[in-house]
Amino acid sequence: MTQQIRAPWMLAALAALMTTLVLGGCATPPGSADALARQTEAQIELARLQEKEARAEYNDQGVYLGLIGRMQQEGMYYASLAHVDAFQKKFGSNTALQVLRADALRETGQDDAALQAYRDLLNTDRAARARHGMGLVLGRQGDFMRAAVELRQAAAIDPVNAQVANDLGYALMRGGALQEARVPVMQALELDANNPRAISNAVVWMLATGKRSEANAMMQRAAMPEPTRAAVRKEADRVAKAAQQREKAAPRGTASAVVNSHATQAVALNAGARP
Repeated sequence: MTQQIRAPWMLAALAALMTTLVLGGCATPPGSADALARQTEAQIELARLQEKEARAEYNDQGVYLGLIGRMQQEGMYYASLAHVDAFQKKFGSNTALQVLRADALRETGQDDAALQAYRDLLNTDRAARARHGMGLVLGRQGDFMRAAVELRQAAAIDPVNAQVANDLGYALMRGGALQEARVPVMQALELDANNPRAISNAVVWMLATGKRSEANAMMQRAAMPEPTRAAVRKEADRVAKAAQQREKAAPRGTASAVVNSHATQAVALNAGARP
């Protein structure tokens, strides 16, 4: 990445499987001994790099920020928080550092602090990242419609960001807004056609909307292993149920109901979309 922002509110099993999906074959499962060994080796190598380059890197703001970003790419969010504090004491703050802090707070489960850190960035050049991050926090909390609001704003600021489009599509699907989800889901797929998460989201949408032949064809082209296909089907069932609940909750018949429909749907969807 360009640092990746993960969607922590995707199904844990599905997310794990998605990360192993490789076009043309399967990667080693993330919980295997080989995968854990590679993760350990990566952390050891990063520690060696830090020690080797500490004097030079910690005295160069740009390189130090890059080091913190690499820590986060390796999943070392707690360590990155300590280095964010160290950087701020040495060089002061800037918007790049604030984003790293907000992402680390989000990934270490400090949701309230993360939301505030993102809000502090809304009037800066990092507004798209801030809206995206807020959407991820709200989605993890099960508030998919509010998450979609933030992700829509992120997409408006950064319209060619495949990750934002993908997360927006997923939030809308989990909120039961299948037709609204179609455009961002397909945008993400076309913007980043080899991304396993974009492929999986597209397959979920196809299955949930009854396009089974297209979904099966896409899974075949992507060489999805059967465990991944099973997880995707399970997710599609959950999305289809959310859509049914949304349809039942939609008010009908009176002008006042139409006026109040958005608020009513949001309450119903938030209740219905939670696991």
